[in-house]
Amino acid sequence: MSDTVDWPKGGLRMLLLAGGALCLQACGGGGGPGPATVSSVPPPVVTPTPTPTIVYDTAEYRRSDAAVSSRAIAAWQAGASGAGVTVAFIDSGVDLTNVEFAGRISTLSRDVTSAGRSAQDSSGHGTAVVGVAAAGRNDSGTMGIAWGATIAMFRADSGNCADGCNFSDSAIAAGLDAAVSAGARVVNISLGGSNGNTQLRNAFARAAAAGTILVVSAGNDAGAQVDPLPLAALASGGAAAVIVAGSSNAQGAISDFTNRAGTAQNNYLLALGEDVRSFNHQGQAYYYSGSSFSAPAVTGAVALLAQAFPNLTSGRIVEILLRTADDVGASGTDAVTGRGLLNIERAMQPIGQTSLAGTAIAVPTGASGSLGSAMGDGLSTGSGMRGVPITDGYGRAYTLELGGTMRSAATGRLAGRLQAAGLETAATGSRAGGLYAAMELRATPFRDEPGQDSFRNSDTGVAHLGFAQRGVDANAGARNPLRETRLSLRSGAMGLTAATGRLATESLPGSASAGFVADDGLSPDEATGTDGRQMLMVDSRIDTGIGPLTLALAASSRNVALPPTLGLMKSARQDQLMLAASWAAGPASVAVHAADTTDDGALLGTRLDPAFGLLGGRTQALGGSFELGAGGFGLRLAGTQGWVSPRLAAAGLLRADGLLVTRSWSATARAPVQGGQLSFRLAQPLAVTSGRFLLANGTPLSAAVTATETAAEVGFDRGDFSLAAFHRQDAGNIRGRTDTGTAVTFRTRF
Repeated sequence: MSDTVDWPKGGLRMLLLAGGALCLQACGGGGGPGPATVSSVPPPVVTPTPTPTIVYDTAEYRRSDAAVSSRAIAAWQAGASGAGVTVAFIDSGVDLTNVEFAGRISTLSRDVTSAGRSAQDSSGHGTAVVGVAAAGRNDSGTMGIAWGATIAMFRADSGNCADGCNFSDSAIAAGLDAAVSAGARVVNISLGGSNGNTQLRNAFARAAAAGTILVVSAGNDAGAQVDPLPLAALASGGAAAVIVAGSSNAQGAISDFTNRAGTAQNNYLLALGEDVRSFNHQGQAYYYSGSSFSAPAVTGAVALLAQAFPNLTSGRIVEILLRTADDVGASGTDAVTGRGLLNIERAMQPIGQTSLAGTAIAVPTGASGSLGSAMGDGLSTGSGMRGVPITDGYGRAYTLELGGTMRSAATGRLAGRLQAAGLETAATGSRAGGLYAAMELRATPFRDEPGQDSFRNSDTGVAHLGFAQRGVDANAGARNPLRETRLSLRSGAMGLTAATGRLATESLPGSASAGFVADDGLSPDEATGTDGRQMLMVDSRIDTGIGPLTLALAASSRNVALPPTLGLMKSARQDQLMLAASWAAGPASVAVHAADTTDDGALLGTRLDPAFGLLGGRTQALGGSFELGAGGFGLRLAGTQGWVSPRLAAAGLLRADGLLVTRSWSATARAPVQGGQLSFRLAQPLAVTSGRFLLANGTPLSAAVTATETAAEVGFDRGDFSLAAFHRQDAGNIRGRTDTGTAVTFRTRF
């Protein structure tokens, strides 16, 4: 075969035969390769290579077209340079004095013929090949793909290179044995020719058995099959140890001159082989063409993987490079382009199932969860989420910023985008003897356009905290406008109430008296979770002589339809049992409630990838309020505290570590002003204030928010006019996020 060299001046084109290996002895036929194999023994977990903060995208890099084409920069940025890996070459020698190789040429480099020479190159082919694989990173000329690797050159040419160097089978075999003795992880053979004698075939087999990878040029005869030499390497060394390198152009297409994959298709890999910039034994830069210069790109890639993941067997390195190639020909493996085009960036990325290091527990590398506002950004920013050690399907070790794959809760789509749309209420009631029955129906006065945000405010005289906590819904148009009903039956001191939607929430004991509005965490925007609720309540009123005492027991449930966020579950269920008591005496009233809530499919509005194992949980909460009001003036203080027991799958990524503690509170004042009512509220919506999870490896993960939201709201209502404005600091319990908005409503009767 022949390789061509582009000279930089005058457009001269020179034929160089040094790339063609001519076996001088009779050689037998070669068999075709089988599929690449992977060792069945799982490799040990290794510590991930730290990523240095170095800029690699330099002028030197951009001149290095082999490195650019193969996307080697991704490996460098991950900390790999080939350092500590010996890369062997069987070729015409190497320029021992070139500064590009300074300090990295192995002392075991030598002439493996009987000529008694040094490893110094006298033709330029070997130096150019080594330059593609391992030229140094020194801000001069070009840099090799594995610029930190140790170079072992075993000169095997006959010495007469005027018309093309010749290489005997015995010299190539000696070079293979010398490479194994030198501890080479990979041997580059940018030679071609016959299929080798028994001596050479046995040397291929010995090298493969020693764990050395063989990278052999495909040849430059535009044939339908690769040269006999790489076929001999495949037949003797086995498919798990051999990669055959064909040439591609700068656009990634197979070169016209290169031999096609043929029967070597399962182990055939393209790499840039047209106009590859390198330099000769005299330090002169040229653009070289030929599969001789595709092979060292693959060789350099082997060195990068070997350094980055020292746990990988040679068979796994070969399989990874072949598996991650870009498919540039017919779909899949084919007899022309084989496995495709070398892509080091893809080869460095996790492949297959990623698991927590040391376990079989899956860890998602993509979007992994949606956090409810009660958790804010606490879980995603915890130190335990940084640098989580994982392994891929090949046992390669990585670190993952797991918190970066979690989406924080939305804080509302409100400021400057509110539209007034009040609710119409129809109520009727009748009395028969001692039994009183009442029915209430709420409906919107029009059907919303799909996707339109609407401000729904049934209590027009009271400002409602932040609007994001209630009444704003991007999916309003998808629901029937007949959305809330309530039926009440009362006989003497006993009452029975059944309700749906927000009327169910408002009817719950303690909902108005203890700040329940902030405790609604299933829907992604914390806005619409009350719509799916059904509630049944029984209550009893007792006259204590100093004020009425009401005791109530309520059971409620809701199935919440959730958008298909992050590919997670699309529904969640919440069941709640609440016991409440309220007592009023004159202008003062006190209320307390205890609630036991079970969540399935979400917890406090948080949904995580199934790999985390978060199934739901149980919240037990206590709440209380005190209210004082007379003559239109009023003051109300309320708060709740909850203790949450997460429910987790036994085989999931998360483990429970005690209870999570939640808290919410509000302070509201109202006063008559100019014939209307002015109200002001300061509040902290529901937030996880303490508690943590554990990763399955024991790493603690704080679930507490990093900042608790503080919301202030002012409202004014007078007849057919109402005004409300709010400001939320650390909105959604996310540090530094704010939300501000206003709403004005005019009501006209016809």
